[in-house]
Amino acid sequence: MSQETKHCQNCQKDFVIEPEDFDFYKKMKVPPPTFCPECRSQRRMTWRNERTLYKRKCALTSKNVITCFSPASGIKIYDRDVWWSDQWDPFVYERNYDFNKNFFQQFRELLQSVPMPSLFNSRCVNSDYGNHNGELKNTYLVFATWAGEDIMYAKHAHNCKDSLDILASQDSNFCYEAVNSSKLSRCFFTENSENCLDCSFIYNCRSCNNCFGCYNLRNKSYHIFNQSYSKEEYLKKLQEIDLASFNNLATAKQKFNEFKLGALRKFARIYSSQNATGDNLVNVANCQTCFDVNNDAKDLKYCINAANHIYESYDCYGVGVNSDLLYEAVDVGADGSRLSFNIFVWGGRSVFYS
Repeated sequence: MSQETKHCQNCQKDFVIEPEDFDFYKKMKVPPPTFCPECRSQRRMTWRNERTLYKRKCALTSKNVITCFSPASGIKIYDRDVWWSDQWDPFVYERNYDFNKNFFQQFRELLQSVPMPSLFNSRCVNSDYGNHNGELKNTYLVFATWAGEDIMYAKHAHNCKDSLDILASQDSNFCYEAVNSSKLSRCFFTENSENCLDCSFIYNCRSCNNCFGCYNLRNKSYHIFNQSYSKEEYLKKLQEIDLASFNNLATAKQKFNEFKLGALRKFARIYSSQNATGDNLVNVANCQTCFDVNNDAKDLKYCINAANHIYESYDCYGVGVNSDLLYEAVDVGADGSRLSFNIFVWGGRSVFYS
């Protein structure tokens, strides 16, 4: 099928559906979309309250719990451990389908009657203050993250340990204030950097160690503000800077922010990837208009926050982990396939509107 221009039913702007898009919709057995990509993304986000938390009571046990559902939502919530237990029977809420009524009306009525887990976390330990997480241990105020331990104040911090204040970074440990970075260890105040050790205040550096206040370096050691030093000189100057002082730390931060204005900036952070468009993409192939995607992703389009072996999927947020053929999905995957129009569905095959 050839390229086709459609008129968005929501924003009334034109958008294009490419021939390969039609191939995907045919494989998924769904009609082409009537909303443009931006409006489809907005529609998905109305289903995901990621970071606003409330204190409410479990409707079954009256225990105080942390939840992402506001008291005004009208949603009945159970403590997530209770929700996963055998203390209640979901089949109590079963109902016959009425072919004379609209499907979406009946689906909404079912959603509003069945209890929801207080938070959308799975396989997490001591990580109650967070949401849309999986396989975390000892975390606090961590959101939209898969796999990690002993981390605080983070989002999209996949496979990280012993770290604080992390955003859209992965495979790192002992880090503080890392943004759009990966494979770091003992690094602080880093941005758009990869495979670095014992560095502070770095921007767009790769395979560096013992660097301070540097940008655009590759395979360098013992540099301060892009100037080379011997190991002894480097350690002596770091002692003189004395970041243990709050005032000295603030001064160093200000100086680096001014210094890095001179850095040449790549149009996007796309590393170890082929045929990819978007930003913050690492180890992906054939991914178009994707953001915050890493660790073996292939043949994606309009996907955000996807990781860990995900293939052939469109219009997703917070998906991945050994999954494929996902469409219009939020927090979906984890060994799943052919999952469409779903929220927080893990595993399974051919699951729709769930």
